[in-house]
Amino acid sequence: MKSIYSKLIFGFFVTIVASFSVAGFVSLKSTNEELESTVEQDLISTREYVIKILENDNVTNKDEIFELYARSSQFSISYYSPIYGYKSYGKLESTPSIQQMKKMYDTSKGKNISYSKGNILSYGENCQINDADYFICIQKDTSDQKTIFTKSVILILGCVFFIGSVVFLVVAEIIVRPITRLTNATKELSNGNYSVRVDTVGEDEISKLNQSFNRMAIQFAKQDETRQKFISDISHEFQTPLTSIQGFANILKEEDLPKEQREKYANIILYNSKRLSTLTKNMLQLTLLDRDEIELEFTHYSLVDQLKRIVSTQESMAANKDIEIKFEIPKKDIVIYGDEQRMEQVWINIISNAIKYTNEHGLITIMIKKGKEIEVEIEDTGIGMSKEVISHIFERFYREDKARNVEGNGLGLSIVKRIVDLHNGKIEVESTVDVGTIFRVKLPLEKGLLRI
Repeated sequence: MKSIYSKLIFGFFVTIVASFSVAGFVSLKSTNEELESTVEQDLISTREYVIKILENDNVTNKDEIFELYARSSQFSISYYSPIYGYKSYGKLESTPSIQQMKKMYDTSKGKNISYSKGNILSYGENCQINDADYFICIQKDTSDQKTIFTKSVILILGCVFFIGSVVFLVVAEIIVRPITRLTNATKELSNGNYSVRVDTVGEDEISKLNQSFNRMAIQFAKQDETRQKFISDISHEFQTPLTSIQGFANILKEEDLPKEQREKYANIILYNSKRLSTLTKNMLQLTLLDRDEIELEFTHYSLVDQLKRIVSTQESMAANKDIEIKFEIPKKDIVIYGDEQRMEQVWINIISNAIKYTNEHGLITIMIKKGKEIEVEIEDTGIGMSKEVISHIFERFYREDKARNVEGNGLGLSIVKRIVDLHNGKIEVESTVDVGTIFRVKLPLEKGLLRI
């Protein structure tokens, strides 16, 4: 029984057999008890009828009446009297003999006798009729009633079993068919066919499972597209500096190359090798941050002191372009709970980008705001970005065409976004082309996360 279909059928038959066996046993037992109780009342009524006939001296054809009554009602009527002797009507196989009647007459003084033998029920009692002692025994064969009921039960259970089997097979097919389609679709998906989909009609559990499968297939398709784009992007990012390194390395092989050119080409090779090193480190860092088991080293530290320190390290780069960095320091210190080293990467990346994309004599403003959350705003007067660029700014290796001549590899903001996400924060961007850009990093002000 490898398939769910065979397991369902097996389970159905086991359930049916067990339930029908119990139901049949209980029904037959209950009905037999009720039948015996009803027959016993009939036996008592028949005994009273016999007594009335025997008491009536005006009735001369008592034997004919008892025989007719016994045959029509399928009763056996027997009585014994020391005076009038033994009489029996409508004899059954178990009708008591004269010896048995005498014995019951002698042993049943003041009490009745009820007993059953197979399907035959018997009721006997001593009584006095017209100053004569009698022992009257009435019997009834219940086999016909029991047979009729048993056949009815078997017929009913048979009909229920047949109809239930047909209905179950239809229902099982309805259940198994979508599972089979889902299984086939899963095989297609495992073979790399991410365009496969299954029907999601209805709101039952199978439909919800199909919906989950379709969402998974869509996610796999996106991941595959991202993977292929990642391979393409990384190949491009590696190929450009490698090509430059190889080209200038071949030129340096020439012995009569002037010293100035040799140093120039060597510096180009050094620059591209550093670029490759930075790219490799950033990729490794993104890989680590993407892992679910990444553990951040959370500590309480001063956000103001951290930003002061970072601004001081970036001022020399800004001075080369005559860019002013204005840090509006809050009156009160702000202590946050986070990974200090990771958050430092966030501020360095955003501020260094602001310097890169801001023209000479520009201004970079840094502000910290306190509300329902801590908000760090970094605004520049740089080249700005269009809405289309902003929608892709946090994608890996994405760089705007007009920013290609600026040093970078398109991974910095991806790292920033991932670190902020790991701190349960969010990052927003506002920008206008040729006016400037504002980066807002919002960190939750929650107990156990941040404090002021």
